[in-house]
Amino acid sequence: MIKEEDIKYHTPDPTPYDWAETAYFNFYIPEKNILGLVYLVHRQGIGATISDIQIVDRWSTRIDDTAYVNASNHNPVVDKAEKFSLPNGLSFEAKSLRDYKISYQSKDVDLELNCSGLMAPFDIHDPEMDPMASSDPVEALEKTGFGAAYAAHFDMTVKISGALRIDDETHPIDCIATMDHSWGPRPEIDLSTLLWINAHFDENYFAHALFTYDPYAPKGQQHIFRHGYAVINGKVRGLIAGEVSAERDGFYAKSAQAKFTDIDKTEHVFTGVAKNNHPWLPYGNCLSPIAMMHWTCKEFPNGGYGTFLEGFPLNNRLRRGKS
Repeated sequence: MIKEEDIKYHTPDPTPYDWAETAYFNFYIPEKNILGLVYLVHRQGIGATISDIQIVDRWSTRIDDTAYVNASNHNPVVDKAEKFSLPNGLSFEAKSLRDYKISYQSKDVDLELNCSGLMAPFDIHDPEMDPMASSDPVEALEKTGFGAAYAAHFDMTVKISGALRIDDETHPIDCIATMDHSWGPRPEIDLSTLLWINAHFDENYFAHALFTYDPYAPKGQQHIFRHGYAVINGKVRGLIAGEVSAERDGFYAKSAQAKFTDIDKTEHVFTGVAKNNHPWLPYGNCLSPIAMMHWTCKEFPNGGYGTFLEGFPLNNRLRRGKS
């Protein structure tokens, strides 16, 4: 069960060098074709806080071909995970488990995000929330699909308001998105694969899921469902199954189909088109193409938006399945 104090550090003593506490936030400005992200990784064992700000505004496979990137890997580790400011211009405050404020100022970009949870944090290790969870600690790690990296992890869909300035243009932010928070060992090599996928239609209907990922498997067999939820009119329904299939331009998804089945046996079927794409590198050995998907479904023919994020470790994956 996720507790209010989980906004704070969980630092073990002694602290392994690969211990990490992470926080990830998305935002969307669909009318400007913008997906933005803020990613934080605190590594108390080596004394560094990673701060990664990315603003994606076009479909591209080039890492230099996007609106803005500021990945600062060696900020001094902060004293408090729940409230801090960094030398690179980013400030963060977790007012509670469900309320966050993020600001960032630089010469080219200013960003203000106010994030308010639309649900309780979804604990992938709590069997009362997640039907795929296990109360046995060993089995629980195996069932995450991501091992110790997700030894403690929650996802939460949030309402976001704020503003983004790029150069001389300022754009309001008013969207629904999903954030997450993890703590535990997080090595930079031999990471597990991941699909992190969500669709948000309004404050009463959204869904989020986690899959493991094999880019070299046949189409329709690349993703194996692990965890997730759908929320309808405030009721959180843990997922029991999921399927994803993507059409690609080489390695990168251009469109996708997704079907999630919740604990009430309701099927959630979405069709998506990638409005932008960026080959994000959250770690040096982990390529994580990220796209803003425009999703449609029968309940919302005009659609909604979400993130399609696939990650795999470069150090042992690039040549697998190739001659």
